[in-house]
Amino acid sequence: MNKYMEGLLSAISFFTIIPVRGNREISRNTMYFFTFAGLIIGLIAGIPYLILRPYSPLIASAVSIALIILLYGFNHLDSIMDFGDSAMVRGIEAKQRVIKDKYTGSGGIGMLFVIYIPSIAFLTYFRPMSGFLIIIGGEIVSKYATLISMYNSRPFGEGLGKMFIGKISNNAIFFNIIPVILVALFNLYYIAATAMVIILAYALKSAMEKFYGGLNGDLIGSIGEISRLLFYAMAFIFAASGLSLFLL
Repeated sequence: MNKYMEGLLSAISFFTIIPVRGNREISRNTMYFFTFAGLIIGLIAGIPYLILRPYSPLIASAVSIALIILLYGFNHLDSIMDFGDSAMVRGIEAKQRVIKDKYTGSGGIGMLFVIYIPSIAFLTYFRPMSGFLIIIGGEIVSKYATLISMYNSRPFGEGLGKMFIGKISNNAIFFNIIPVILVALFNLYYIAATAMVIILAYALKSAMEKFYGGLNGDLIGSIGEISRLLFYAMAFIFAASGLSLFLL
């Protein structure tokens, strides 16, 4: 099998619950398709929004966000909850201990509301086709922001975070920008929103390295979830200002 096709199938198999015959072991080729996996998730999650939005904006938005969470196998949901719990304690050692334990506290539950309720609320604002494209763009941008945040980062622990960080290359950074550029063809405001999200995600990554002593898999996953929310927020600001993010 072509190494690039193998990398794509590996990315889909590892990052999602979509049943494909891919190798679940992470390789450098897998990292070339980080944003491509996001593109596929965005397309799948955007379809119910496109269908349901004319009837109920709230139901359409809630179904799409729920589908995104489900298609990632609830892994990012777990990450954001662990981040929420660890954010409530002070000190590097305490934060590292809490983010790796198996318990869920009020900080984790609260973080679910902070991330996902505004995400649903923002999506209710858009027209069907615009919302569909924003859902796709949100998954691509969140994945690219996650990739950028791992580049030249300092890991802690021996889990997935260290494995991901060790496999990021310059080629992966450039290859993954292809879906970003493809969606950017719809409107130049998308480029501005994407740039803002990546800058904010990198700032968040720097803060996490400072307060946690490095990054692990849960922190990396949290950056992706927060980046999606930021992209929706930017899209809402542009649309509410009369600057449509997309041409449709």
